[in-house]
Amino acid sequence: MCKKAITSGNSELNPVINMPVCFNCKGTDAEKKEEKEVLDSLADGFVCGCI
Repeated sequence: MCKKAITSGNSELNPVINMPVCFNCKGTDAEKKEEKEVLDSLADGFVCGCI
């Protein structure tokens, strides 16, 4: 989120997107925005085949 270096001592895993997030960004609006962007990008190019 803040683009600072991530280490095991200054971060923890975000279980929603399975990526590390530093303690400064944990729980912030920036983290929630990044979660949404990552999850939205997973569907790029997919088209529903339901009729």
